Amino acid sequence: MQGVLLCSGGGTRMPVLTHDVQKCLLPVVGVPMFLYPLSSLLRAGITDIKIFVREVVQPVLEKEVKKSKLLEKYPANLDYITVNQEDFGTAELLKNHHSKITRDALIVSCDFISDASLIPFVDFFRATNSSLVALIADTCVNSPAPGSKSKKPKASDVMAIVESTGQLAYLCGDDDFDAPIVLEKSLKTFPSVRLTSKYNDCHVYAVRHKILSQLSRSKHISSLKADFIPHLIEKQFELDSDIKCLAYRLPHENGLVTAHANTTGAYFEVNKAIQKSFTRLMEYRGSGKSFNHKVDKILSQDSRIEESAQVGKESIIKRSVVSDNCRIGEKAKVKESIISKNVVIGNGASITNSIICEGAEIGDNADITNCIVAKDQKVNAKAKVQNEVVDGEDDGWTDD
Repeated sequence: MQGVLLCSGGGTRMPVLTHDVQKCLLPVVGVPMFLYPLSSLLRAGITDIKIFVREVVQPVLEKEVKKSKLLEKYPANLDYITVNQEDFGTAELLKNHHSKITRDALIVSCDFISDASLIPFVDFFRATNSSLVALIADTCVNSPAPGSKSKKPKASDVMAIVESTGQLAYLCGDDDFDAPIVLEKSLKTFPSVRLTSKYNDCHVYAVRHKILSQLSRSKHISSLKADFIPHLIEKQFELDSDIKCLAYRLPHENGLVTAHANTTGAYFEVNKAIQKSFTRLMEYRGSGKSFNHKVDKILSQDSRIEESAQVGKESIIKRSVVSDNCRIGEKAKVKESIISKNVVIGNGASITNSIICEGAEIGDNADITNCIVAKDQKVNAKAKVQNEVVDGEDDGWTDD
């Protein structure tokens, strides 16, 4: 099989985080997001991988791949395919560059972050002789996004599954779920289906080459998930159709963490959750900085603190990420938060359930709760900010 890694998306669902950086380069525990799905493909034994990427960031991706040393452990050929502004949809990318994909493909989005093995998924695809298999999971990590008063994370996808075979009879993302569900054709073909929103579509698809070849002849298909997969599902119901679309449920025992990090909430939570497997997935980053509480007077629990970060005495850091070249003052508290690189946090400041973006400065004794502080923004000393996006704009921002 060939691997197809989609890294050209703009990250429109999390505009504050992707305003200055391409989504595929957003740091997850200090590592560019795209390295996680690349690792998944390599660990599955895929040795021929096509990476769709904007031309402007291709050199950065190549540099990060080299730095990661993943290809030293899993030798493979990476082919970077640069795309332009006209290639808006994921299906359009594959249509416009269909000549590059010459075999059955394992298609993965850059926001799939997991320590699970994809080998059983690929084996299932081969054993069932399916046209398409979609990876779904009921354990995808998620949480409400900081900067919002909402306490509920985004909903899962809506899908209809034939319980006896695992066949997909319907699939719709919550963003597209704005019309009545019509299952008349499905029920004629499959008298018993289960309609559920229990699972997330992980945006990982195994697809036959002959099915992908049909894309080049489809004029009105732009998105892989919103257009092409529903089109294939409908094709199943035609007389004498040989199309078969299946869902593969990720077993709970396969991996500790899985996320489709295409929203701020999912991105926020996976940064904290993936720490359980981080050193195994990204060996080149080492184990990070640790402290002896009796000697250093610094309490660190369930957190990743980079070696170049500076932490003042009597500070407390719990279930957080502290990135490269951060400076945290004395008696500061950081809990359930992501602190991006080059951030300065003053003495006595408290950061809870927040994302502090690159280059931001938090003043002494400031109290930040459930917020996103955008890149290079400053929060004054003793300020108290809750449920806000601090981005320097008067109109603010609401959760995606």
